[in-house]
Amino acid sequence: MGAWRHFPIFMITVPLLGAVLLPFLGYAKERWVPYVALLPLGASTLLGILLIGRIPSGGYLSYHMGGWEPPFGIEIRLDYVGLFLMLVVCGITFLALIYSRRYIDKEVSPGRRTAYYVLYLLMSGAMLGFVATGDIFNLFVFMEILALSSYALVAITGNRNAVRAAFKYILMGAPSSIIVLLAIGLLYSVTGTLNMADLARRIAESGYTEVLIVSYILLVVGFGVKAALFPLHMWLPDAHSIAPSPISALLSGLLVEVCTFALVRVTFSVFTLGATDLVMGTADAVGVAAAAAVLYGGIMAILQKDLKMMIAYSTVSHIGYIFLGLTAFTAEGLTGAMYHMLDHGLAKACLFLCAGNFIYMKGYRRIEDLKGAWSQMPWTCFAFALASISVIGIPPTAGFISKWYLILGNVEGGKWLYAVVLLAGSILAAVYCFRILYYMFFQAGKEGAWEESWHDAPPAMLAPVWVLSLATLFFGVFSSLLIPSLLRAAAYLL
Repeated sequence: MGAWRHFPIFMITVPLLGAVLLPFLGYAKERWVPYVALLPLGASTLLGILLIGRIPSGGYLSYHMGGWEPPFGIEIRLDYVGLFLMLVVCGITFLALIYSRRYIDKEVSPGRRTAYYVLYLLMSGAMLGFVATGDIFNLFVFMEILALSSYALVAITGNRNAVRAAFKYILMGAPSSIIVLLAIGLLYSVTGTLNMADLARRIAESGYTEVLIVSYILLVVGFGVKAALFPLHMWLPDAHSIAPSPISALLSGLLVEVCTFALVRVTFSVFTLGATDLVMGTADAVGVAAAAAVLYGGIMAILQKDLKMMIAYSTVSHIGYIFLGLTAFTAEGLTGAMYHMLDHGLAKACLFLCAGNFIYMKGYRRIEDLKGAWSQMPWTCFAFALASISVIGIPPTAGFISKWYLILGNVEGGKWLYAVVLLAGSILAAVYCFRILYYMFFQAGKEGAWEESWHDAPPAMLAPVWVLSLATLFFGVFSSLLIPSLLRAAAYLL
């Protein structure tokens, strides 16, 4: 066994180990914490890069914890799509952590800063484990680590609005966790196993019983809440808009996506041959909810006056995009969904960090206050513009590529109405994005609005923003680096 076969487990455990050790450093040298916290995520990113090319698009890497063979032992099962998403998680969490130092020093009181970085590493490691685990109970364990750390990070500033948003998040998140745990318990009661591959084999042999039907529906509902699928999205707008901007970037750009990926894993890796009718029947209901999400999220984003709230409702819409790709049940649709996870993660993280720049420099949150912003914060405004173009889906950005495959996948699957909904969602995105760009570049600011600020955000906050914005362009122009492999991986899953 080559040393590289251990990389997936190291990618998960290094950030978690960093979270355990960081409080000791915070007690001794708190000012070093923001810099040292970068090391675990940097190491995970490097390990992920070294895995590129080692996992074929039609295969997977299986790692057995402690040498115990599945289904009795815990398995890390990493396929091409899983590695793709782990690299997205590593890249965005690393960039948002670089951004965090200046922003958190201003937003979070000194006594809570070490806690912020500890929770940040816990959340990052949990997302990586959530994507890679091959055991459905450990999927739940990582989901809970992710949920608990995200609840605390939403409320980390301690102000009333943040605590209220976190409490609303918990009120929906805790029941959804119980629903997922109940579904896992039902699955185990019928099959006697927790390993996903073994579950798939036993379900295919026995067919789907009433218990399996209920368990799958519970999993769809439970993960649907975590992924903020309409109408289970009520926690999202407040949590995403009130949280510190680096955390908003992770919640919008990553958390809802890895929870969506959990449904992909459960649907295509567990409920397979023996449950085709169940999966297809449930997909019809999910498709209707996803189409409603695209339209509802876009309309609500247009109506918002708060910048971060607008970006949050845009996320509701774009989660609908991803689910419409999944429910198409075509290789093109699934490829579009995966590529949209990449584009959405990059673009939404960029938009939330740009919003953080405006808050950091001027305290501005209202869209009206951004009139004339380009004159004093041109680098932030141009990065916001590039990410917005990708959100709309204008070529040559990654958003255009992902939406092209989403529409193509639905057309190939005979779902023309959903293809029209996807086009309508892009029109709505153009309305809410171009309104802000019009204010930034073509409207004069109020007298005195920008006179006190004669420079843009600090370089440490601009660099991550520009890496993310340029990445949306790079993965649009050079989509051929990923699309063929994603198509093969999607065909393998289907």
